[in-house]
Amino acid sequence: MRHTLASCVVLLCLGMLCSSAHALSVTKGLAPYQVVQCGNDGKASIDLAGASVAAGKVQARVVGVQKEIIPWTDLGKAAGGAWQGALPAVPAGGPYRVEVRLVDDSGKTLEETAVSEAMVGDVWILAGQSNMQGVGNRVNVESPHPQVHTFAMNYEWRLAQEPLHTLAESPDPVHGTFPSDAERQKAIAGWRDGAKGAGLGIAFAKEMLTRTGRPVGLIASAHGGTSMEQWDPAQKDKAGASLYGSMCKQVQAAGGKVKGVLWYQGESDANEKVQPVYREKMKQLVGAMRADLGVADLPFYYVQISRFAGKNVEMFPAWGKIQSDELALEGELGRCGLVSAIDLDMDDGIHIGTPGLKTLGYRLACLAEKDLFGGKVLRGPRLEKIEPIAGTPHGQQLRVKFASVNGGLKAAGRVSGFSISGGPDAANASCIFKQEVSTDDPTVIILWVESVPENAQLWYGRGLDPYCNVVDQANMALPVFGPVAIPK
Repeated sequence: MRHTLASCVVLLCLGMLCSSAHALSVTKGLAPYQVVQCGNDGKASIDLAGASVAAGKVQARVVGVQKEIIPWTDLGKAAGGAWQGALPAVPAGGPYRVEVRLVDDSGKTLEETAVSEAMVGDVWILAGQSNMQGVGNRVNVESPHPQVHTFAMNYEWRLAQEPLHTLAESPDPVHGTFPSDAERQKAIAGWRDGAKGAGLGIAFAKEMLTRTGRPVGLIASAHGGTSMEQWDPAQKDKAGASLYGSMCKQVQAAGGKVKGVLWYQGESDANEKVQPVYREKMKQLVGAMRADLGVADLPFYYVQISRFAGKNVEMFPAWGKIQSDELALEGELGRCGLVSAIDLDMDDGIHIGTPGLKTLGYRLACLAEKDLFGGKVLRGPRLEKIEPIAGTPHGQQLRVKFASVNGGLKAAGRVSGFSISGGPDAANASCIFKQEVSTDDPTVIILWVESVPENAQLWYGRGLDPYCNVVDQANMALPVFGPVAIPK
């Protein structure tokens, strides 16, 4: 009798497990906290697939916080334990609860399930090295928002909160390997509880949400200390064993469609050996992203590397060349845009501080809104021309005019950041005694000089750890530039 009773219990448990394993479920197309990329019309068609116990008709509806968004819609038939179908024209918004049910011919519900906290909006890739990964001091970090989610490095969607990037979470070996799961969990906890980890992603997302009304998803793909060689698209076939391959895997796992890319990288390439090929490698990277993601004009917005105040002084000569390369690429990458970080405070010798990262999020959002949604903020000041003026009542001037200025130029305190090089005598390398915004044209910086050496060149942000503070009325900063020949 005991044996018979025990056998019955086992069979009952097995039956329950089997039933549970094949109950109605969504296995593809949507997951909790996922952000689905919408089209230009602000709507998305969501392809769903799953499993079921019984045969019948599969239906779905979308429910918002206070009302039904899409009523019950037929998706298709369930047969052989599986089903699939498309939920069309889901409007941007959320969080949504997507309810799915299986009904028989009489309309009776046989099975049901749901996916909660899903949204439709815009998905952005975060890629590059440490300043994108986020190593700002975790003080007054950007707060989470219910309509900003992240596809984390463990390949799961969740509410976006700092730190966005936790490398130890990733199953991909390019982001790290561990001798045991216990060691991995220790590394994860250490990073999450540490003093560093703030980035620019959440600030960008919240700005975009405010400006467009669309929820935002962030795919966390950056990795500190990485070079263009490590981001080589030719290593895509290595999948999770390469940075580019891992990023592509993440995009596909996150839904396969994105609005664009945010990029911050270049510090690791600031050496004389690899800097000469940096510009070409960037073109190859952007071209590969557009080809592999199937969007010929995929938006690509990036940050010009900031100042250098670290100990490795040998990096300095190539540092400025990388900055020049990045500025030049703005005219070579098609749909793209650059923002400057040279005016922002840092939390150590190479990394932008948390307040500055928030500013970069704002600046990148200005680019994206202007380019994609008809925003009004221009990209910020770009050098237009240099005009020498001799014989003023108070001395010689260089009038440096800028285009793409929002309102006018300004600086906190005395204008700073410009320098002149040239001439045979090192004493002539810097001869500016006053820098100011012109009172008759706020798009002009006046440089007062004692003299201009032969073959003189103008720079902004040159040198080791320069102090630069020129922005416009929209807080879009003047990027590092130079050398630019000064006309006679």
